[in-house]
Amino acid sequence: MADTQVTGQLSDAIKQTLEFKNKSLVSRSEWGTIKFSNAEHDLQRIFSLLSYLAILPLEYLTDQAANQIKNEINQTRPHLEQIDKFTIEQPNAPQTRDGLITQIHQAADRLYTAASAWIPFLAYQKGDVAENIEKLSTSVSTANEMVNKAKGEIEIKAKEIDDIITKAREASAVAGAAVFTLDFDKEAKKLSNDATKWLIAAASLGSATLVVAVLTWFWTQAGLDSGQIWQKVASKFIVLSILLTATLWCGRVYKALMHQSVVNRHRALSLQTFQAFTAAASDVQTKDAVLLEATRSIFAQGITGYVDSASSSADSESRVIEIVKSTVPKK
Repeated sequence: MADTQVTGQLSDAIKQTLEFKNKSLVSRSEWGTIKFSNAEHDLQRIFSLLSYLAILPLEYLTDQAANQIKNEINQTRPHLEQIDKFTIEQPNAPQTRDGLITQIHQAADRLYTAASAWIPFLAYQKGDVAENIEKLSTSVSTANEMVNKAKGEIEIKAKEIDDIITKAREASAVAGAAVFTLDFDKEAKKLSNDATKWLIAAASLGSATLVVAVLTWFWTQAGLDSGQIWQKVASKFIVLSILLTATLWCGRVYKALMHQSVVNRHRALSLQTFQAFTAAASDVQTKDAVLLEATRSIFAQGITGYVDSASSSADSESRVIEIVKSTVPKK
């Protein structure tokens, strides 16, 4: 067995050399295109061997073997220091790099020759191979249990997330339906108020037309020749025509506004019905059917009696219904 002082010096040499393991010895930004790529394999060999020695019981080495390994490590460390301090500003930087690569390769070979034969013996003397295998097997079993448990939790969480997304969509749909219900109802009231004003205007113009017609009927003048008679008749006809046309136009505006008011009121009631049925429905199929029927009821051209139905509107509404059908998932 090696002397304690010798193994202590060997451990110190190993630790000091392993400090270069975390440094960038292959390439650095300040080196530019000059790299130590050809020495990468030898650097890995050196650090791997030293990492093994750092955890093995060095006291089982002989004094000669411990001193030989220590000397090789101490001869290798200066080469690592030179690489760590390498700069491209020095003369003949590429040649210097190539020389260091050659020195690292030779040092790695010498270190392997001195230490690699002892590693299996030291690992056996450490006596924890079987224990490590058992610990590894236990860790693998524990990891498998954790993975299976995590899979189960992930499936549960995924289901919860899907439920949350579904409820959020339903809530947003209900909230949106409520907003549009208020909008349709508000628009219906506004149109109804505007229609009332046009009805009053139509009634006023109709009354004025009637009064003018009565006055022109009873207001006559005697002693007029034929030219004056036609002039009076033409002027009265023009005035009555204007009043009658204005009356009819106000009436048409009133009918159009009342038609839109009834349609918007119908849409508000349809959305209220949709919300009620959606809240009461328990499955997706029923909710989809309610959505289709509510869409059909809202966008279908209804006959209110105020105006005639237009085929173009019906075509547009049928396209809206077809779009909604395509967005509803088929069960």
